[in-house]
Amino acid sequence: MNSLPELNDDAIIDVAREGGLAFIPKLSGPRRIALAQLDGVEREHVCSVLRHALPLGTPPEAGRVGQGDRRYFRVEISYATRQETGSIVLLIPEEQAPPELVQLWQEGR
Repeated sequence: MNSLPELNDDAIIDVAREGGLAFIPKLSGPRRIALAQLDGVEREHVCSVLRHALPLGTPPEAGRVGQGDRRYFRVEISYATRQETGSIVLLIPEEQAPPELVQLWQEGR
């Protein structure tokens, strides 16, 4: 996936860190971000982070991340535009994740 659809107030972004040898729920720290709850500057920041992270991700069915002790970020974008509704799920290896995505996961903004 190379382009981000138009994201409006209906968009929800879920970011979680998964993988590794042991499942420790506290370390996954899932975050849910509703664009409707953000001001214009925060919304543009989140969309910018997603645009930069998109080319680094692979769909879950590709099966290239999450093997062995490798951790990754799972990013799910649920959206509704005038033309379509849908969701995008990407897995981004932790070592390739941009610092802005890590910050988004840590702070939820």
